[in-house]
Amino acid sequence: MAVCLLAASAVQAQDSRAFDVASIKPNNSGSLIANGARVRNGRFTAENVSLLSLLRSAYGVQEFQIQGQPGWADVDRFDIIATLPTGSAESDWPAMLQRLLAERFRLAIRREMRETDVLALVVARGGLKVMPVDPSSCTPPNRCGFSASPTQITARGQSMDQLATRLSRSIGQTVVDRTGVSGIFDYKLEWVQDDQFRAPGASASPAIFTALTDQLGLRLQSARAPVEMVVVDSAVRPTPD
Repeated sequence: MAVCLLAASAVQAQDSRAFDVASIKPNNSGSLIANGARVRNGRFTAENVSLLSLLRSAYGVQEFQIQGQPGWADVDRFDIIATLPTGSAESDWPAMLQRLLAERFRLAIRREMRETDVLALVVARGGLKVMPVDPSSCTPPNRCGFSASPTQITARGQSMDQLATRLSRSIGQTVVDRTGVSGIFDYKLEWVQDDQFRAPGASASPAIFTALTDQLGLRLQSARAPVEMVVVDSAVRPTPD
């Protein structure tokens, strides 16, 4: 097993990017609705979010790739408002969030690559049922990306590797791209999570595994692959400011 050790408290020594000003306050609303990490007009905000959610955003992993977190990491909620330095790129915010977590939550983590069970995304026997689109369709002012719900993924200009990452979130297990297919695609994938939740009279949609084959010409098969894990060695609740 390959292990890469990285103390989050050492991030500031490796990366000088940091928010100019940051405020962290506990959210005691009791609401289950969170407005996750986002950046707009030079301001980073996250409302009613857990440490687990912040870890996922900062390190670009899914919740099932995070281990060792304290019991309160998915219970306590926080509101964060921070200002990006003038002239910084908005894409720098994950590195800035990593530093904020190291400083304010005293977070220390290890990043490990572990061989584990995964699902491999491959082309189904009948062949791919979506066609690649022109990459220029994603240039400004047009935008490409995903919109999703618990039973639907709509994509504009997304690669097979990006689909695999998005499926990981929907399924709750790592999905790796082994299609060998390049290019970007537009598509809509729909399924029903469980028929018992289907409204009376509504037509049944296939489960996500069947939907992938029927609608996109793809399938998922069991495999083994190294998966990055974020292991939390220590974390404390931040002092409100």
